[in-house]
Amino acid sequence: MSDTGLYTNRTDYADYFINAFSDHITKPSNVYIASAFFTDPDSIANLINRNCNVRLIVRLAHPTSPDALSKVVNLSGVEVRYFTDRSFHPKLYIFGDHTALVGSANLTNAALSGNQEIMITIKSDDYRFTELAGLFADYWSEAAVLDKEVIVAYKDLTKRCNSAFSELVKLERDIQTKLGDVVFSNIKRGKKKKSKDILFLDDFRRTYQETVTAFKVLKEVYQDVGKRKVSEEQIPLRIEIDSFISYVRDKHAQTDKWEATELMIGDEQKAFIRYNINKWHTASYPYFEETIISQKYPKLKKVFSSSETLLSSDDDLLFDGLCVLHSFHDRLRFFPGGLPSLRSKFFESNKSIPVRERLTYLIFSEGSVEERMANLIFNSDYRINEFGQSNVQELIGWTNKEELPIINSRTTKILRYFGFHVKQLS
Repeated sequence: MSDTGLYTNRTDYADYFINAFSDHITKPSNVYIASAFFTDPDSIANLINRNCNVRLIVRLAHPTSPDALSKVVNLSGVEVRYFTDRSFHPKLYIFGDHTALVGSANLTNAALSGNQEIMITIKSDDYRFTELAGLFADYWSEAAVLDKEVIVAYKDLTKRCNSAFSELVKLERDIQTKLGDVVFSNIKRGKKKKSKDILFLDDFRRTYQETVTAFKVLKEVYQDVGKRKVSEEQIPLRIEIDSFISYVRDKHAQTDKWEATELMIGDEQKAFIRYNINKWHTASYPYFEETIISQKYPKLKKVFSSSETLLSSDDDLLFDGLCVLHSFHDRLRFFPGGLPSLRSKFFESNKSIPVRERLTYLIFSEGSVEERMANLIFNSDYRINEFGQSNVQELIGWTNKEELPIINSRTTKILRYFGFHVKQLS
């Protein structure tokens, strides 16, 4: 695996782009590829042989090969869509819910190992990962479905092409005339968007449930200890446990200590959790007793107790409620101007977005909560700017009636500290 996360096809470093596929596929995964040009069917076949599912988006234009498309379009586990407009020019590769690659390399034979390329690795704990996943979902929703008839028509058109540039331009025009001008529309172009498949839902649901399952073990040990800091009427148990997690992070797992413990299961793990719970019950933690109970939880309920209170909230009330979320308030580190700067950025970037309606959908709509969260994270029809995955998951934890936990980067770090193998959030 490339030590730097760069793939450039340099002989001295052996950081060939073709190696990225084996580097980042260690188990069956969903793979999402947006490549303007496509000539290498073997790379897709190899992914299928490793029990992966592939969604591929290409542009029908030279040098995209109709023969290569024919070889992959009917493979079990492969879906292919296309654009014809020359503005479609990305090179984006997403492996499951953990790694994205973006840069200059198309999925062509030359780019995989011969051309001078630059591909950069972006891990899922980087906020840009979910932005890239959402971008792919936007591409996918507007691309046309590739089938045998389209390939036959495209192959017939390419036969007329020679090496002259003028002929390539003519080819592009002919493709668009016969197969349609399939172009990705930026939001500001005013084109009505199609409804989207919920891409990444399975990957999101899998990792979310892994974290929820780990939290349930922690909750069971907490209940077995048989003590509460306060009554259920004052604070739900899941929120008291969240403050316990904050206490462990502040007092026992500062900086990078959270990742120093070994992975554990069974009695050893439960004993370690119980030891920390007993220390928590004998310690004073004013942030919980004075801030969470008396200030933050009442402030949050004032906004999010019902759809009516949320929809009628003014900007000040809404922003104060969102700042109860650790993950939202912690974004202050990116804003030198403090809360006023964060507030201004949040509302300015969302001035054309119905924020309250989208939060109402997240918290109060019927149906799968995982599906609603995935929409807020990955789907631009639901997404809220400056409000990422940690924010979405944490808000559900504060407000839901299903007793789902608060899940943010503190949660995942302390679950790892307690020996669980869970995906880390940024």
